Amino acid sequence: MSASPAPSFQSAIDQAHRGEDLAVDQTSDLIDSMLRGDASEDAVGELLLALRAKGESVAELVGAATAMRRHMTRISHHHDVLLDTCGTGGSGSGTFNISTAVAIVAAACGVAVAKHGNRKATSLSGSADVLEELGVRIESEADAVAQRLDSIGICFCFAAKLHPAMRHVVGVRRKLGVKTLFNLLGPLCNPAGATHQLLGTSTPDAQTKVAAAIHQLGTTRSFVIHADDGQDEVSLDGTTTAVEVTSGGQQTLTWSASDFGLLPVGADALAAANPSESAAIIRRIFAAEPGPCRDTVIAGTSAALLLVGKVPTVADGAKMAAAAIDEGRASEKLAQLGS
Repeated sequence: MSASPAPSFQSAIDQAHRGEDLAVDQTSDLIDSMLRGDASEDAVGELLLALRAKGESVAELVGAATAMRRHMTRISHHHDVLLDTCGTGGSGSGTFNISTAVAIVAAACGVAVAKHGNRKATSLSGSADVLEELGVRIESEADAVAQRLDSIGICFCFAAKLHPAMRHVVGVRRKLGVKTLFNLLGPLCNPAGATHQLLGTSTPDAQTKVAAAIHQLGTTRSFVIHADDGQDEVSLDGTTTAVEVTSGGQQTLTWSASDFGLLPVGADALAAANPSESAAIIRRIFAAEPGPCRDTVIAGTSAALLLVGKVPTVADGAKMAAAAIDEGRASEKLAQLGS
């Protein structure tokens, strides 16, 4: 017979089953207990499933992220503006690692980037998987990650390495085999404290909640992205909606292919079955091969450049991104990251 959940967990589980949201501090304390290894797998699993069935609230995201941030290994740096392109994942689109390529091209345009990510969970290729294929050492210690960020202006923050306390919940998450609260937390817990985020979300509901959560947690300026075609990226197929979040509040921006000066691209043209295929696509893009994959990376990068104030419009951003690729600066930045 399984052990009974601790009273605080049982109370929260019952609360969620009644359809009541948990408070910020309450959620933070529960996640703290999980990340210290003090909670039983049964208690953790029951709570995560109860929150999933109810629908995770903004307060629960904020509380969980606050706890996660307390436990993560921080990356120090000197940058006043620092970009992350980590999204929530879970769109099921099967595309190559667009946001990872965008991070590298943005860095080639002179933007400091701390790309947060992990191995694949809900996708065919996680950012860690594709970077490993591209020759990047993803398992670096925190001081080496910080040194890379300061010396070349880009680093990879490997979630499995820099969130060591997550080892206490990895087993139960695997057993559950479904998306939970933790799947939404990656972009909210950048170890380098990114000031600007181009943050993809897989559903309009997740977009709304994550935008509200990141506003409460604090950001200089972020774009929380969701595309009409279901992609958690800036898409050239139909319309992409970006919720712009600053300390002053939120506003909504929309883009279509014509805003970037590019042709429409369907998601089927962006498919990659595994990290090896994804890496090969990124290498071809950085070798200046034209086509829909390149255009999609240019669109994402242009949104990132607008976000950090490098350009006044996404059309200007598209030109800057294209030049960084065509002049070999993106390829060079990847080589630096892998050296």
